[in-house]
Amino acid sequence: MKIEINIPNFLSMLRILLIPVLVLLIIHSNAKNYPVLIGLFAISCWLDFFDGYLARKLSQETELGKVLDPLADKLLFFCIILALIIKSDFPLWLAILVFFRDFLILLASVLMYKGKHKVTPSNLIGKVTFGVFGTLILVYIIDLYESVNLEILKNFFIVLSFSFLIWSWVEYFNIFIRYRREQNGR
Repeated sequence: MKIEINIPNFLSMLRILLIPVLVLLIIHSNAKNYPVLIGLFAISCWLDFFDGYLARKLSQETELGKVLDPLADKLLFFCIILALIIKSDFPLWLAILVFFRDFLILLASVLMYKGKHKVTPSNLIGKVTFGVFGTLILVYIIDLYESVNLEILKNFFIVLSFSFLIWSWVEYFNIFIRYRREQNGR
């Protein structure tokens, strides 16, 4: 894979560089750094939107970008979820499901890349799942503030996230099964 540094890939790398700062802000959250935490999380979400938008708009979609963008997403969520487990009551069972699902998707992607030498982009349900799960994380981050109690909202987004995780896993599993059938049909 050729290393191509362009604006969208730079934005994905910037998101990766924000991860340790966000994790530290979550673990050491207090009233003083709370606005910075919310602001940096919002910036990382906007960077995720803009890297994809600019890649399409500027015709700068690259194989590196197809790997770097979801890698930044997964690293960001993985690290923030671990920080939220440490700092708050984020459900461990849900985190395990997310990690297991992402591991299976990564494994299938590697197998498919070896066969096609092409990165398979995420699908719509995967993007919606990412958005729903991102909202759950935002609710947990907002709930870190002492005078906020978002228990009902957290429970709602836990159920919604779980539902979308299962749905997206089924969708990605079906993509992998179709790929295997194509490979065996040759």
